[in-house]
Amino acid sequence: MSRQLFNGAYAGKKVFVTGHTGFKGSWLCEWLLALGAEVTGYSLPPNTKPALFNQLGLKSRLRHIIGDIRDLPKLRRALQNAKPDFVFHLAAQPLVRESYVTPVETFETNLIGTIHVLEALRSLK
Repeated sequence: MSRQLFNGAYAGKKVFVTGHTGFKGSWLCEWLLALGAEVTGYSLPPNTKPALFNQLGLKSRLRHIIGDIRDLPKLRRALQNAKPDFVFHLAAQPLVRESYVTPVETFETNLIGTIHVLEALRSLK
């Protein structure tokens, strides 16, 4: 893949991805790395076997942080240390059936987690 795609917008840039161990997050990280980005991922451990994250060998190719977006202090520190040029927020509990079983956790992750990402971004210059 050419690093000139998107006019080289990601080449040499720092990119922070929440949910990087999930299926879509793993593909996004693979793509960003191919575009020349320096990627920091922040997520819970992969929850499937096999996990695309592991199959792509991403752990050794990006800055891999295990963390929960519901933990605002840790998320804030990770973002401050990464100093990203771009942020992609993919962390979520996306399964509808799971949301019926764990509605509070789903709302905490999807709503409060997103608020935490936005709040942590406010601390960046």
